Amino acid sequence: MAPHYPKNKNGQTYGSMADAASAEMEPELISATGVDGTAGYVLKKDLDGERPKSPEEAIAIQISRSPGGRDIPLYDVDGETVIGVFHVGGK
Repeated sequence: MAPHYPKNKNGQTYGSMADAASAEMEPELISATGVDGTAGYVLKKDLDGERPKSPEEAIAIQISRSPGGRDIPLYDVDGETVIGVFHVGGK
């Protein structure tokens, strides 16, 4: 059964990805904690990153990634207001 996520004023679903049984059921805004401890949300599309269209493209994307990871915006529940930074990947 799919989780019922609330929607913000822009119609985006938001909540924890832990409630989703699969990636397809995750909300558009996923709860996260920024690098400075600020609680907010990251866009699923930002978190997922670039999607390869072929195995060759997947390898090229992996090779081009920074070993230190990357930073993406941390949003308020409205999905528009940037309130911080969330770090993805790296060591």
